Amino acid sequence: MYHIYRQFAVINNRRSKELGYLLERLRQADKNLRVFGTNFHQYKQGPTLAEAELQSFEQEHQVKLPEDYRLFLKEIGNGGAGPFYGLEPLEEAAQYRDLSKPFPFTKATDFYSDEELEPWGDRDEYPGVLELCHQGCAIYCYLVVNGPAYSTIWVGKEDFYPMELSFGRWYRCWVEKALRTLENELLVDKLVLGMSKKQILAAVGGDWKKRKALGNSFIYLKPQKSRLNLS
Repeated sequence: MYHIYRQFAVINNRRSKELGYLLERLRQADKNLRVFGTNFHQYKQGPTLAEAELQSFEQEHQVKLPEDYRLFLKEIGNGGAGPFYGLEPLEEAAQYRDLSKPFPFTKATDFYSDEELEPWGDRDEYPGVLELCHQGCAIYCYLVVNGPAYSTIWVGKEDFYPMELSFGRWYRCWVEKALRTLENELLVDKLVLGMSKKQILAAVGGDWKKRKALGNSFIYLKPQKSRLNLS
């Protein structure tokens, strides 16, 4: 069991370092703050948290933070650069939430009846989640830190919807999408009005929609099908 734990810890540490590298690559590529929301956080990071600070938070709130998010706080930063308008610092993300109680949902809340939802109050009272970042238009991203959907990202306005992504994967998706967008912008200068599709593909080096980002197939941030349009 100890061997398995150490192996898991090594994998997470490697992925955390990869995120730090990718974030720095994006920071250097986006000097003019072209990516949405970056004019707000400007790729700045809050100070990292020491192990003692993380343990103190977990003891106070009677919760264990997901390992990938915990490593991010410890090795990369506490709040700042991230999807949309950036990540909230840990303490602010936890404000007004009872993290000691589980987030009760495993599927989008619009699948539940009003009677089933009533005991949980409105979304601002749902327990077991951190309010990670604001997308705009009163839409927020949440990380489940207690409950059956532990360690997954949800997005919500009036209703909550599972993204089926861990914190690390969600954050990496943002970086990859931003890098690919910036790379594709460089192709615009190669295009001339009136070019055929064949000429366009030849000029940009193939179908730009299928280009890979950083050696991995690009994954867009798509929530589970629901009534909420987040496009």
